[in-house]
Amino acid sequence: MEIKVGDSRFDRHYRRIQLGLRLLSHGARAQTASEWSELTPDRLVTLKRRWLPEAGEGFRGPAPTSYQPFFRSTLRNENATLFACICRKMFHATASSGSHGELRPSLENAERLCEAYELFRQWVADADMEFDQAVLLARGVAERKDIELVHCTSCDRPMLIDKLARRQDVCSGCRRRPLD
Repeated sequence: MEIKVGDSRFDRHYRRIQLGLRLLSHGARAQTASEWSELTPDRLVTLKRRWLPEAGEGFRGPAPTSYQPFFRSTLRNENATLFACICRKMFHATASSGSHGELRPSLENAERLCEAYELFRQWVADADMEFDQAVLLARGVAERKDIELVHCTSCDRPMLIDKLARRQDVCSGCRRRPLD
């Protein structure tokens, strides 16, 4: 026997709870999980204690605000570029991401963000990008104010650039390639 609850408010609240647990399982800070799931920090603590006892403490303190870790090494930059490409595909066709290129917290956007992060982790399991950094990166790429996803002028490969640093027109692969 299957019981179907037709109340959309209940369904939406249940999705928030699932999302909160999903965010916490990815290591999101309490403030990030609260902002995106719209659950209170106290509710998230209760959910974590009950359903994710093995998760540990997680990250503490404020969420990251600097894009510099994405540019510290070629590997980190390539991982950030991959995640930015995944986000672009997942959010490209949605109007719910907000106006003027903003990625605003909502249930739907948070679910897409989790899907993007999970897909990224499947492809690059050993990447050192934490979930809060992924949120920062997704928002930064959507806003295009400080960082931007562009294409290499030599091979057309996507690359993440810091708009405040010296402009790079070619990707790291083309820079390493010997001249013929």
